[in-house]
Amino acid sequence: MKESDILIIGGGPAGMVASATSRQYYPNKSVRVIKKSEKSLVPCGIPYIFGNMLDSPNDDMIPCGDMAQKMGVELVEDEVISIDFDNKTVTAKSGEVYGYDKLIIATGSIPKEPNIENYKADGVFFVPKDPDYILNMHVKVQDMQTIAVVGTGFIGVEIAGELESRGKNVHLIGSRLLKHAFDPELSEYMETEMIGEGVIFHKDKRTKKILVDDSGKACGVEFSDGTKIECDGVILATGYKPNSKLAKESGLSMRQFDTIYVDEYMRTTKKDVFAIGDCAEKRHFLTKRTVPIMLASTATAEARVAAANLYKINIVKSFSGTIDVFSTVIGNTCFASAGITEEDAKKENINTISSTVMVDGKHPSKLPNNHKQAVRMVAMANSGIVIGAQVIGGIDTGEMINILGVIIEKKMTIYDLLNLQVATHPLLTSGPTSYPIIQAAQNLAVDHISC
Repeated sequence: MKESDILIIGGGPAGMVASATSRQYYPNKSVRVIKKSEKSLVPCGIPYIFGNMLDSPNDDMIPCGDMAQKMGVELVEDEVISIDFDNKTVTAKSGEVYGYDKLIIATGSIPKEPNIENYKADGVFFVPKDPDYILNMHVKVQDMQTIAVVGTGFIGVEIAGELESRGKNVHLIGSRLLKHAFDPELSEYMETEMIGEGVIFHKDKRTKKILVDDSGKACGVEFSDGTKIECDGVILATGYKPNSKLAKESGLSMRQFDTIYVDEYMRTTKKDVFAIGDCAEKRHFLTKRTVPIMLASTATAEARVAAANLYKINIVKSFSGTIDVFSTVIGNTCFASAGITEEDAKKENINTISSTVMVDGKHPSKLPNNHKQAVRMVAMANSGIVIGAQVIGGIDTGEMINILGVIIEKKMTIYDLLNLQVATHPLLTSGPTSYPIIQAAQNLAVDHISC
């Protein structure tokens, strides 16, 4: 049996950050990471493998072995198949047994299997965070001219856009684009940016069946209303589920969506065992319900909390719930969101007020590379606390949504934002007279007072 002080199962973003943080807080402890492959993909970079931005799929690969060596962490290429919590050991597929003092489970997520007939047919692909699978998928997609992408979440939208940039004919199938991240008016604006000559959007269509030819290869898609389209292949971007089978079979307490129960310090119900990332339970920042949010940013934040508190409580997790903060790019326009949409807030019987502000991203507007910038802010009608935001604009959109994410996390009100002190510059931001976050807050303050 091979012993280590800290054993981490999984080497995605959460696992690798946990190993690095463990070394920082406990330099005298040995750290071992067990993962299936030495290589890892940058998860959010997977869609760009299928477009023109990366020269090769290998450009999205992270050499985890080199990283581990620099950190003084032992990386083992293997797969854990069972955990013995009583004896504090894990058994790998190779037959090797590893002992631990502290265990961190960071097994991530895997694609959901959809309720679609023939989804396992030849020419049908998922989008797993598996380097070998994605490399093989990339090769096969090159020979396809017409591709159906099922799913209108971030991965589906981004892959559709990248395939279109390579001259492919793309059928994008699903509900409204990014419906849980954007309210309808912004989602509709996204459609105008997304849908071009190479993308046909089948809005609010449900895929019932993958059509196959005599050889069993995918050749089309049938919708629930009986409509059929032809294609050379199908990509199923239909979401992910926690990769928690190992934890469940080993006897850990589970929660909704098959996530592992964790407390505020990422501790499970078993002594000296922690869980982080997509496999661990997430509670919504507003409703406090378990939610299936899977973000690398959240996973790495959890990794830092867990690793810092392995042997003693060093830090308290500052976020009391998960805020889904997203961003993406379609063409030359950036779209981002944080918190809850007004549409979803109303479903939770939350009384809201909202305001959308459209300004120029630079001042004066005649400066080069100016881009119109829209900020939509959602606040609770009774307290004025900001609970959601959506941004459309140029390259600075990504950082603006991060600011709004902090505003939501810290439960700031629209009145707090009226006195927000910000740096502005003609080439970098909108004007101080119309800074969109402050302008949206001012509009909401007027509405709030009149409520």
